[in-house]
Amino acid sequence: MKSIPLTTLCSLLLLSELSACAFAPWPKSDVKGDTPEARVSSAQENLHAKPESAIPRKDLFITQEQAVKELLAEAEKQRTAGHFIEANALYDRVITLAPNNVRAIAGKASITREYAHSKRLDQARAMLDNHNSEAAWSILRTILMENPDNKEALQLQASIRASRDVAQSEPPRLKPPFQKPVSLEFRDANIKMVFEALSRATGINFILDKDIRADAKATVYIRKASIEDAIEMVLATNGLQKKALTETSALIFPNTPQKVKDYKELMIRSFYLTNASAKQVASTLKTVLKTKDVVVDERLNMIVMRDTPEVIHIAEKLVAANDLADPEVMLEIEVLEISRSRLQELGIAYPNQISVNSRIPVTTSTAGSGIAVSSTVATDAPLTLEGLLNLNSSRFDVSPNPSVNFRKTTGDVNLISNPRIRVRNNEKAKILVGDKVPIITTTSTANVGISENVTYIDVGLKLDVEPRITLDDFVNIKIGLEVSSLGDRTTTRNGATVYTIGTRNASTLLRLKDGEMQILAGLILDDERKNASKLPALGDIPILGRLFSNQEDRKNKTEIVLAITPRILGNISRPDAEISEYWSGTESGISDKPQIAAPTANSSPTVSAATVESAVEAPSAADANGVSAEDAVITPPAANTNPPAPAATSPVPAPPPAVEGVDLSR
Repeated sequence: MKSIPLTTLCSLLLLSELSACAFAPWPKSDVKGDTPEARVSSAQENLHAKPESAIPRKDLFITQEQAVKELLAEAEKQRTAGHFIEANALYDRVITLAPNNVRAIAGKASITREYAHSKRLDQARAMLDNHNSEAAWSILRTILMENPDNKEALQLQASIRASRDVAQSEPPRLKPPFQKPVSLEFRDANIKMVFEALSRATGINFILDKDIRADAKATVYIRKASIEDAIEMVLATNGLQKKALTETSALIFPNTPQKVKDYKELMIRSFYLTNASAKQVASTLKTVLKTKDVVVDERLNMIVMRDTPEVIHIAEKLVAANDLADPEVMLEIEVLEISRSRLQELGIAYPNQISVNSRIPVTTSTAGSGIAVSSTVATDAPLTLEGLLNLNSSRFDVSPNPSVNFRKTTGDVNLISNPRIRVRNNEKAKILVGDKVPIITTTSTANVGISENVTYIDVGLKLDVEPRITLDDFVNIKIGLEVSSLGDRTTTRNGATVYTIGTRNASTLLRLKDGEMQILAGLILDDERKNASKLPALGDIPILGRLFSNQEDRKNKTEIVLAITPRILGNISRPDAEISEYWSGTESGISDKPQIAAPTANSSPTVSAATVESAVEAPSAADANGVSAEDAVITPPAANTNPPAPAATSPVPAPPPAVEGVDLSR
């Protein structure tokens, strides 16, 4: 045994060490620290130690990015939980590491806004506890204008909406200094005197427009109605409108288009839409509300409109009913393609053709180095009559060559495809599981030459689906299924290759419940072929004929099964009754309340205009003399009518307007 020299052994050891170093893992990062700031500081120190090295610089960038992500994730978690102080401190740490970080700056601004919203929410809760739902609603409306996704504000608004009577929901109105029912009895009284009596009885100051007719008369009979309802009835039956100046002052003016333009103040409201198209919603607002001052900003998907507060409130409900998120559905699809093939070929393939070739022997002689060499080669030449006369066995060709065939082939193919696709409502989705097969087209142009164009055809499974989700959690799915496969290959005279493509198509419209599976089957292709090649006469002999024939039996069967299961991810919830149905005024004017307020539970008013009087029962003497302290009864002077002659000859003076049960010392 030969010994290995020491130098050789040392060289081998050194080479192995170098190889091990060459395949050693990447060096670990030198960044250390328990907090994000400490890790960033460590990376900065490493960079200062080696400012020209690329690895410390890379470590600094990655460490700083990871630290910012970690702090931002924790800040978002604290802000979502309502811990604003901790979240603000985390955002400050992010800004220390990255002063221009947009998410941190926006997060601090969001915390400031949400903190202010929490204080205003506390005010709204306090007002709800004091049964002042109108003021609470106004605060919540302001909060939701700034943050439409505030969950607490939405919950409080839903509780207020649930406690309201939808038909009686009205905008803020005059607030009299007391809430007592009043009774009015006027016949052909001057309208100014009616408002003077109302002012004395309710404590509300009425300012009359100069264009109100001085000879306007009013006939009103109201029993135990609220002050606001009484004012609305008087206004509605005399063609007047009011504008609340303060809680105890109102301007009364004729309800004419010009006066409405002069006195009705307008508001500007911006609607930032999340789901609906701004152009489509703007068209709806113009059609329904007849408003003209509507501007669409397609870049922000925003609508700006200018109109009266009543129209703005109705527009808010219209926008809320239209700006709903599109539902989505997850389609779980299973496609099974089962293919079976059987091939059996058994028998003897005999020649079926004998032909005369045109090859003739040609002998050539060569002489070299004193030796003569001759060779005979069969050369193709035109067949001549002499050749036919001199036929021999070498001039006959037999085709095909005889062979004995004994072959049996079995094939089973199961193709399973299980795609899952998420689709929006009324949107199309396409699925392709297969290949793109090139098809070469050859074009010959005179004086130019031949050019080839390559086009690709999709071969395989193609599925087109278009779902429509209904509110009752059903999915109407329009399905188009196409299964194609490559067939025989053909080569053209120009050398181009083309294929025969077999296809099977199915299209249908399904209505499925959420989670219901539907199986589409029956796309079956059953192909059975039998081919026999026999010798004439001999192949037709029973039993023995198999010795003189070649039999080929081929069977192919393919079946496709499609199973589809829709799962609704988020459907549209029906809007609340307040958004689905509300007052919209009359044909001549849009308002978010009925023209005449409906009677409350404690009142039964009857209103009559100057030309139309409502039949009411006259109060009995007991009612007139014993008025409850909770009622304010206003009795007008007697009208100049022709009553029956009194028993006494002296006329009875008409009593002056009197108010009972209300302190008028002002």
